Amino acid sequence: MKKISLFFSVIGVTFLMTSCLGEGSNSYTDSTFVYLAADDTGTPYGKTFSRYYSPARLITNPTMMTMDPGTFKVMSYGWEEANGVTSLLVDGKTEQADNVRLLEVVDIARTVLNMTELPEQPEQEDPAPSAGFDEIVAPLYAHHSNFMNDHWVIEYACTAKKGQKASVTFHKKKEENEKGEIVIDVRLTLTGTPEGDSDVKYVNAVALNMSPLRAASSGEDKLEIRFKYYSRNENNNRLEEVESQNAYPWNISGNE
Repeated sequence: MKKISLFFSVIGVTFLMTSCLGEGSNSYTDSTFVYLAADDTGTPYGKTFSRYYSPARLITNPTMMTMDPGTFKVMSYGWEEANGVTSLLVDGKTEQADNVRLLEVVDIARTVLNMTELPEQPEQEDPAPSAGFDEIVAPLYAHHSNFMNDHWVIEYACTAKKGQKASVTFHKKKEENEKGEIVIDVRLTLTGTPEGDSDVKYVNAVALNMSPLRAASSGEDKLEIRFKYYSRNENNNRLEEVESQNAYPWNISGNE
Protein backbone atom coordinates (compact mmCIF):
# COMPACT_ATOMS: atom_id res chain seq x y z
CA MET A 1 0.00 0.00 0.00
CA LYS A 2 1.36 3.43 -0.91
CA LYS A 3 0.28 7.00 -0.39
CA ILE A 4 -2.23 8.43 -2.81
CA SER A 5 0.42 10.82 -4.11
CA LEU A 6 2.86 7.97 -4.82
CA PHE A 7 0.92 4.76 -5.52
CA PHE A 8 0.05 5.68 -9.10
CA SER A 9 2.47 8.51 -9.71
CA VAL A 10 2.05 8.09 -13.46
CA ILE A 11 -1.64 7.19 -13.47
CA GLY A 12 -2.97 9.67 -10.91
CA VAL A 13 -4.57 9.57 -7.51
CA THR A 14 -7.98 8.25 -8.58
CA PHE A 15 -6.82 5.39 -10.79
CA LEU A 16 -7.43 7.54 -13.88
CA MET A 17 -6.25 5.58 -16.91
CA THR A 18 -5.09 7.65 -19.86
CA SER A 19 -4.08 6.90 -23.40
CA CYS A 20 -2.17 9.12 -25.80
CA LEU A 21 -3.21 7.21 -28.88
CA GLY A 22 -4.66 9.68 -31.33
CA GLU A 23 -6.48 9.07 -34.57
CA GLY A 24 -3.99 7.95 -37.17
CA SER A 25 -1.19 7.74 -34.61
CA ASN A 26 1.42 4.98 -34.80
CA SER A 27 2.35 5.17 -31.12
CA TYR A 28 0.75 5.34 -27.70
CA THR A 29 1.45 5.46 -23.98
CA ASP A 30 -0.97 4.07 -21.43
CA SER A 31 -1.41 3.12 -17.78
CA THR A 32 -3.79 0.28 -16.99
CA PHE A 33 -4.36 -2.84 -14.98
CA VAL A 34 -2.73 -5.89 -16.55
CA TYR A 35 -3.47 -9.59 -16.05
CA LEU A 36 -0.41 -11.74 -16.77
CA ALA A 37 -0.86 -14.90 -18.81
CA ALA A 38 1.11 -17.27 -21.05
CA ASP A 39 0.14 -18.49 -24.50
CA ASP A 40 0.02 -22.11 -25.66
CA THR A 41 3.79 -22.13 -26.20
CA GLY A 42 4.63 -20.52 -22.85
CA THR A 43 5.26 -17.01 -24.17
CA PRO A 44 4.26 -14.47 -21.49
CA TYR A 45 1.92 -11.59 -22.26
CA GLY A 46 -0.49 -9.26 -20.53
CA LYS A 47 -4.16 -8.50 -21.00
CA THR A 48 -4.87 -4.83 -20.31
CA PHE A 49 -8.10 -3.46 -18.81
CA SER A 50 -9.19 -0.17 -17.31
CA ARG A 51 -12.10 1.52 -15.57
CA TYR A 52 -11.84 4.52 -17.86
CA TYR A 53 -11.56 4.66 -21.61
CA SER A 54 -8.57 2.73 -22.81
CA PRO A 55 -8.68 0.04 -25.50
CA ALA A 56 -8.10 -3.50 -24.26
CA ARG A 57 -4.83 -4.80 -25.65
CA LEU A 58 -2.46 -7.71 -25.55
CA ILE A 59 1.04 -6.54 -24.67
CA THR A 60 4.38 -8.24 -24.10
CA ASN A 61 7.88 -7.38 -22.93
CA PRO A 62 10.92 -9.58 -22.11
CA THR A 63 10.63 -8.51 -18.45
CA MET A 64 7.36 -10.47 -18.26
CA MET A 65 9.47 -13.64 -18.27
CA THR A 66 10.18 -12.86 -14.60
CA MET A 67 6.50 -12.36 -13.73
CA ASP A 68 4.17 -15.17 -12.71
CA PRO A 69 1.17 -15.95 -14.94
CA GLY A 70 -2.08 -15.34 -13.09
CA THR A 71 -0.83 -12.25 -11.28
CA PHE A 72 -2.05 -8.68 -11.60
CA LYS A 73 -0.10 -5.48 -12.08
CA VAL A 74 -0.62 -1.83 -12.78
CA MET A 75 1.63 -0.99 -15.69
CA SER A 76 2.61 2.18 -17.45
CA TYR A 77 3.92 1.39 -20.91
CA GLY A 78 4.53 2.76 -24.37
CA TRP A 79 4.49 1.40 -27.90
CA GLU A 80 5.72 2.66 -31.25
CA GLU A 81 5.21 1.09 -34.65
CA ALA A 82 8.94 0.36 -34.86
CA ASN A 83 8.61 -1.88 -31.79
CA GLY A 84 6.46 -4.28 -33.78
CA VAL A 85 4.31 -7.10 -32.44
CA THR A 86 4.74 -10.68 -31.29
CA SER A 87 2.54 -13.48 -32.60
CA LEU A 88 0.91 -15.53 -29.85
CA LEU A 89 -0.97 -18.81 -29.95
CA VAL A 90 -3.87 -18.43 -27.51
CA ASP A 91 -6.30 -21.36 -27.23
CA GLY A 92 -5.23 -22.47 -30.68
CA LYS A 93 -5.79 -19.06 -32.27
CA THR A 94 -3.14 -16.63 -33.49
CA GLU A 95 -3.18 -13.27 -31.71
CA GLN A 96 -0.89 -10.23 -31.90
CA ALA A 97 0.67 -8.62 -28.82
CA ASP A 98 2.30 -5.20 -28.93
CA ASN A 99 5.99 -5.18 -27.96
CA VAL A 100 5.85 -2.41 -25.38
CA ARG A 101 8.38 -0.50 -23.28
CA LEU A 102 7.57 -0.83 -19.59
CA LEU A 103 7.80 2.49 -17.76
CA GLU A 104 6.47 1.47 -14.33
CA VAL A 105 5.14 -1.72 -12.75
CA VAL A 106 3.20 -1.99 -9.47
CA ASP A 107 2.09 -5.32 -7.97
CA ILE A 108 -1.56 -5.88 -7.07
CA ALA A 109 -2.28 -8.17 -4.11
CA ARG A 110 -4.51 -11.22 -4.58
CA THR A 111 -6.94 -12.90 -2.22
CA VAL A 112 -9.66 -15.57 -2.42
CA LEU A 113 -13.34 -15.26 -1.52
CA ASN A 114 -13.98 -17.05 1.76
CA MET A 115 -17.25 -18.97 1.58
CA THR A 116 -17.54 -19.00 5.40
CA GLU A 117 -19.56 -16.18 6.93
CA LEU A 118 -17.97 -13.78 9.42
CA PRO A 119 -19.68 -12.95 12.73
CA GLU A 120 -21.43 -9.60 12.91
CA GLN A 121 -19.39 -6.58 14.01
CA PRO A 122 -19.86 -6.16 17.82
CA GLU A 123 -21.34 -3.03 19.36
CA GLN A 124 -18.66 -0.40 19.79
CA GLU A 125 -17.73 1.07 23.16
CA ASP A 126 -14.36 2.40 22.02
CA PRO A 127 -15.00 5.15 19.41
CA ALA A 128 -12.29 3.73 17.12
CA PRO A 129 -11.81 -0.02 17.74
CA SER A 130 -11.10 -1.13 14.18
CA ALA A 131 -10.55 0.04 10.62
CA GLY A 132 -13.11 1.26 8.14
CA PHE A 133 -13.00 2.13 4.45
CA ASP A 134 -13.31 5.62 3.08
CA GLU A 135 -14.65 4.19 -0.17
CA ILE A 136 -14.94 1.04 -2.24
CA VAL A 137 -15.67 1.62 -5.92
CA ALA A 138 -17.42 -0.65 -8.41
CA PRO A 139 -15.36 -3.76 -9.24
CA LEU A 140 -13.71 -4.51 -12.55
CA TYR A 141 -14.58 -8.04 -13.68
CA ALA A 142 -15.47 -10.26 -16.63
CA HIS A 143 -18.40 -12.63 -17.06
CA HIS A 144 -16.26 -15.32 -18.72
CA SER A 145 -13.66 -17.03 -16.57
CA ASN A 146 -11.08 -17.20 -19.35
CA PHE A 147 -10.35 -13.46 -19.37
CA MET A 148 -8.74 -13.21 -15.92
CA ASN A 149 -9.62 -16.48 -14.26
CA ASP A 150 -12.65 -15.23 -12.30
CA HIS A 151 -10.80 -12.44 -10.51
CA TRP A 152 -12.52 -9.19 -9.68
CA VAL A 153 -10.31 -6.13 -9.16
CA ILE A 154 -11.55 -4.09 -6.19
CA GLU A 155 -10.25 -0.54 -5.69
CA TYR A 156 -10.58 1.07 -2.27
CA ALA A 157 -9.50 4.03 -0.18
CA CYS A 158 -8.81 4.13 3.55
CA THR A 159 -7.24 6.30 6.24
CA ALA A 160 -4.37 5.01 8.37
CA LYS A 161 -1.30 6.17 10.22
CA LYS A 162 2.10 6.33 8.57
CA GLY A 163 3.80 2.95 9.06
CA GLN A 164 0.58 0.94 8.92
CA LYS A 165 -0.34 -1.55 6.20
CA ALA A 166 -3.79 -2.59 5.04
CA SER A 167 -5.13 -6.04 4.21
CA VAL A 168 -8.62 -6.83 2.95
CA THR A 169 -10.66 -10.02 3.33
CA PHE A 170 -13.91 -11.06 1.66
CA HIS A 171 -16.51 -13.40 3.18
CA LYS A 172 -19.73 -14.58 1.55
CA LYS A 173 -22.86 -14.21 3.66
CA LYS A 174 -24.59 -17.53 4.28
CA GLU A 175 -28.03 -16.25 3.30
CA GLU A 176 -29.05 -14.10 0.38
CA ASN A 177 -30.67 -10.73 1.14
CA GLU A 178 -34.37 -9.98 0.64
CA LYS A 179 -33.72 -9.20 -3.03
CA GLY A 180 -32.16 -12.59 -3.68
CA GLU A 181 -28.68 -11.07 -3.99
CA ILE A 182 -25.46 -12.63 -2.76
CA VAL A 183 -23.84 -10.38 -0.15
CA ILE A 184 -20.07 -10.30 0.33
CA ASP A 185 -18.74 -8.91 3.60
CA VAL A 186 -15.54 -6.87 3.08
CA ARG A 187 -13.27 -6.28 6.08
CA LEU A 188 -10.24 -4.02 6.41
CA THR A 189 -7.40 -4.73 8.84
CA LEU A 190 -4.54 -2.35 9.62
CA THR A 191 -1.27 -3.75 10.94
CA GLY A 192 2.09 -2.28 11.81
CA THR A 193 3.30 0.32 14.29
CA PRO A 194 1.99 3.85 13.65
CA GLU A 195 4.64 6.49 13.12
CA GLY A 196 3.13 9.58 14.68
CA ASP A 197 -0.48 10.65 15.10
CA SER A 198 -1.27 12.22 11.74
CA ASP A 199 -3.64 10.46 9.35
CA VAL A 200 -2.61 9.45 5.84
CA LYS A 201 -5.05 8.78 2.99
CA TYR A 202 -4.31 5.63 1.01
CA VAL A 203 -5.68 4.11 -2.18
CA ASN A 204 -5.07 0.54 -3.22
CA ALA A 205 -6.48 -2.38 -5.17
CA VAL A 206 -6.83 -6.11 -4.61
CA ALA A 207 -7.62 -8.93 -7.07
CA LEU A 208 -10.38 -11.09 -5.56
CA ASN A 209 -10.61 -14.70 -6.78
CA MET A 210 -14.34 -15.39 -7.15
CA SER A 211 -13.95 -18.93 -8.53
CA PRO A 212 -15.27 -20.56 -5.29
CA LEU A 213 -18.56 -18.75 -5.84
CA ARG A 214 -18.78 -19.86 -9.47
CA ALA A 215 -18.06 -23.45 -8.42
CA ALA A 216 -20.76 -23.32 -5.72
CA SER A 217 -23.32 -21.89 -8.18
CA SER A 218 -23.39 -24.73 -10.68
CA GLY A 219 -26.59 -24.64 -12.69
CA GLU A 220 -27.14 -20.92 -12.19
CA ASP A 221 -27.13 -18.54 -15.15
CA LYS A 222 -26.77 -15.21 -13.42
CA LEU A 223 -25.80 -14.02 -9.95
CA GLU A 224 -26.39 -10.62 -8.37
CA ILE A 225 -23.51 -9.58 -6.11
CA ARG A 226 -23.61 -6.82 -3.50
CA PHE A 227 -20.74 -5.77 -1.24
CA LYS A 228 -21.16 -4.77 2.41
CA TYR A 229 -18.43 -3.00 4.37
CA TYR A 230 -17.83 -0.63 7.25
CA SER A 231 -17.11 3.05 6.68
CA ARG A 232 -15.99 5.51 9.34
CA ASN A 233 -18.35 8.39 10.10
CA GLU A 234 -16.22 11.53 10.00
CA ASN A 235 -18.48 13.27 12.52
CA ASN A 236 -18.31 10.75 15.38
CA ASN A 237 -15.43 8.47 14.25
CA ARG A 238 -17.64 5.39 14.54
CA LEU A 239 -17.97 2.57 12.01
CA GLU A 240 -21.21 2.38 10.06
CA GLU A 241 -22.41 -0.45 7.88
CA VAL A 242 -22.57 0.49 4.20
CA GLU A 243 -23.70 -1.48 1.16
CA SER A 244 -22.67 -0.91 -2.43
CA GLN A 245 -25.23 1.29 -4.14
CA ASN A 246 -25.88 -1.28 -6.84
CA ALA A 247 -25.71 -5.04 -7.15
CA TYR A 248 -23.29 -6.31 -9.79
CA PRO A 249 -24.67 -8.86 -12.28
CA TRP A 250 -22.39 -11.81 -12.99
CA ASN A 251 -23.44 -13.93 -15.98
CA ILE A 252 -21.71 -17.19 -15.12
CA SER A 253 -23.47 -19.32 -17.71
CA GLY A 254 -21.26 -18.00 -20.52
CA ASN A 255 -24.31 -17.07 -22.60
CA GLU A 256 -23.72 -13.29 -22.39
